[in-house]
Amino acid sequence: MSESTQFQPTPLVLRGVTIVDTHSGGLTPNRAIVISGGRISNIVPAASFASDSSTKVVDAPGKFVVPGFLDMHAHILEEENRENSLNLMLAHGITGWRQMSGSSKLLEERKLGQLSLGTDAPEILEMPGQILTPTNSGTPEISVAEVQKQRAEGADFIKTINVTPRTFFASLREARKNGLAYVGHLSLGVRSEKASEAGMRSIEHLGPLELQLISCSSLGWLIRLVLALKSPPAIDLSPEKMATVGKLIVANPTLFRMQVDPSGMKNTRRLIDSFREDKCRRLAQVFVAHGTWQVPTLIRIETMQLAEEPRFAEDPNLRYMPKATRQFWISLAQKFAETVTTEGRETLKQLTALALRMTKLFDESGVKMLTGSDYGGMWVIPGVSLHQEFDLLAKAGLSPLKVLQMTTLAGAEFLHREATVGSVEVGRDANLVLLDGNPIESCQNLHKISAVFRAGQCYSRDALDGLKRNVADRIAS
Repeated sequence: MSESTQFQPTPLVLRGVTIVDTHSGGLTPNRAIVISGGRISNIVPAASFASDSSTKVVDAPGKFVVPGFLDMHAHILEEENRENSLNLMLAHGITGWRQMSGSSKLLEERKLGQLSLGTDAPEILEMPGQILTPTNSGTPEISVAEVQKQRAEGADFIKTINVTPRTFFASLREARKNGLAYVGHLSLGVRSEKASEAGMRSIEHLGPLELQLISCSSLGWLIRLVLALKSPPAIDLSPEKMATVGKLIVANPTLFRMQVDPSGMKNTRRLIDSFREDKCRRLAQVFVAHGTWQVPTLIRIETMQLAEEPRFAEDPNLRYMPKATRQFWISLAQKFAETVTTEGRETLKQLTALALRMTKLFDESGVKMLTGSDYGGMWVIPGVSLHQEFDLLAKAGLSPLKVLQMTTLAGAEFLHREATVGSVEVGRDANLVLLDGNPIESCQNLHKISAVFRAGQCYSRDALDGLKRNVADRIAS
């Protein structure tokens, strides 16, 4: 198999492979996939394909071919040196990602073709403008103007975090009016059902988790009342303090909340104790009826809520992260251990387990879901984290086919790009992952990457390992 990481100007053929149907899980063995101009131009029985000197052939009998993996929740472009993260993502089979934060500057760079991603990188699938927050969307009127501004700048969707309920629904209506998907976090005081009925396209992090669990609680009405009457904690908003607070909120909002409002764990305990499967299933029916997607990001929930567990600090993949980032995460883990009580840790463990349970209930109810890593958070490593997400989805009880679909076909459907992405068919983009094992038998086989094809370019196992070594070397130096 070729180790070249340069674009192949001649046609490329992947011969002797088994194609995995992401729609049904069916297997079509011993096929030859012809790749030309970055697209799949033909698929024929391997025995009937005759190669010539103008065609480069990759023989891979016994291997399984699936579409390239899509990470549908990641923060890459904010990084000063994004090349490392993009190389790692490609080395782990990720050929496309949904960028979950943006700015006027980034949108302008993309519009002008100046958004540099490097050559060995996944494709950026979508990007918003600046996230709607109380800072830039303090009133419904301001948020509506911000949505209009982002639409004019070329944003693909609108993302929201923690705006007031009136602002939430005003900006949602304006986004839909302008043909933009409205995604992100529920706000305190916004019920999941109402957000779905109003047309929210995707809810990230299962809510976040506690905000959505209210709809699955037999005490939901009481908890909503308690939260509505509760005074917000006092926070130092000086510029000097906000820079530090902002880094903490991005890295681990659970730790931030525990520091400023430790009494909030009482409501978390109430939510866990009052969880009702029947209410959760009724919520799922609302999502199905109104086409609201979920992006669980279970790996983000786990690393955030179990941050002090030694396995995260001992992960050998941390060698791919900058030293300053590693040290920051270690310091936060120490603060987490100092801040969270023994009782609080047990509550957070149960809350993390409840996220898996909710994901399974949503799956059984037919809620559409996507895989995402939320790279940008504490202990979340680009590329590696999406594979950890596979394992957590399997732990939740999802079938290998469903995990594969969430990582390929579902992303294509969400993006309305089924004609080019999400399946191995003629006319689709030649973004492919070659696996050593059958991914329909076990999610573990999604980790067994033999090669990656990005826009028709072949990256062998040696080439992928080379990408990872280069990142580690750049970090070390």
